[in-house]
Amino acid sequence: APNADIVHLLAINDGRLLEWMEDEKTPLTRALNDALGNEPTPESHIRLIDLNQRSLVGRVVQGEARIETDFLANLIDNLYGGKGASEIWAPCETCSAQDRCEVRRAMLRFGPKGLSGMAPEDERTRARQRLFEMLQAVHLRGETHITVRELRAALVYILFGVHFCNNYHNGADDLLPYWDRAFSPESPDRQGEVLQELIRFDPALEAHPQIDRKLLYQSGMGLESARRQAYFEWTEGDIDKLVADPHALGLARARHYQPFRSLPIDAEDALDDRCKKLCDGIARLENLPPRAFDRPDVVPLRITPRTPTDTAFWVEKPLARFRLEADLPPEGLDRLHRQATLIYRYRDGGEEKLRLGADLFHLLLELSDGYQLGDVSTDDTFAHLSIFVQRLVREDD
Repeated sequence: APNADIVHLLAINDGRLLEWMEDEKTPLTRALNDALGNEPTPESHIRLIDLNQRSLVGRVVQGEARIETDFLANLIDNLYGGKGASEIWAPCETCSAQDRCEVRRAMLRFGPKGLSGMAPEDERTRARQRLFEMLQAVHLRGETHITVRELRAALVYILFGVHFCNNYHNGADDLLPYWDRAFSPESPDRQGEVLQELIRFDPALEAHPQIDRKLLYQSGMGLESARRQAYFEWTEGDIDKLVADPHALGLARARHYQPFRSLPIDAEDALDDRCKKLCDGIARLENLPPRAFDRPDVVPLRITPRTPTDTAFWVEKPLARFRLEADLPPEGLDRLHRQATLIYRYRDGGEEKLRLGADLFHLLLELSDGYQLGDVSTDDTFAHLSIFVQRLVREDD
């Protein structure tokens, strides 16, 4: 340990670090090995921070019930030129192709304040909020680690596309608007893991009779493209005029991603409500008679017999023994979770834990709302869930 009060910051590829630690056997490498494998002891002078656990698309603000997106907002402002944006974009004001320029169309929604011809403030705020929301959905799903390079590349593709000013002046055929560049799998020169993930969240994969009818009547474009545009450009007031559900026009297969995102900042009552719905979704995975759900403070879990029977047997677990927690990375990083944990406390004080990704969280809440799923017995998403339920069922054996 150093005698002076100093800090050394080391950025290193983790594979090379592990290789070096295997070759060199010193007190330093032993201490690093302890820091890698376990929580560092209070007296340790070494702290290891894995940047793969950081979040660039939002962070939970400690002590405040909000998720901050300053990094994303500043990144977009700087992509448009930062303090010099007005000077950079001034020639566009007299450009003869401005009415058909998709780069300018995106700039009027997502550009920094002070540019000429910008959309109304509430519409600009909504568009950025939706942009942040879809990038956070990629992070929450946990299949892709969003690096700075990936994030910049995805934003540049969505906001600016791959065409030059000459293409707009000459009237090229494949000039897609920003909403299609964000979601369409057929957009030209699409590449990168973030853009690939966004395809699964395409709002065009969903449907709503009132919204779709209005879009077909007013938009003058195909329904898929119209839904993507409305996702960015319709405010909450626009949606309220048609339907009472604020989630009626959102990302595909992600209706419950927002509750998942807010777990670290939710009040205790909200967490208890989420926990109850998750338990209800787990109970409804198996076919149980209606009376199994009559008692409000227990969770019925079906006992699977070794041979088929016409009788349904189930055990009842007290709802009070379940709790829900968000798995935040260690402090020292911009943190936004990718997983949550549903914990059951046994009578002897032991605990059983179920790790929940955003997809499983969404599916269980869908089941709680009454949706039905097909055969999921071979689905990897439910493998750990099946083991979790079996262990709870056997608690009384």
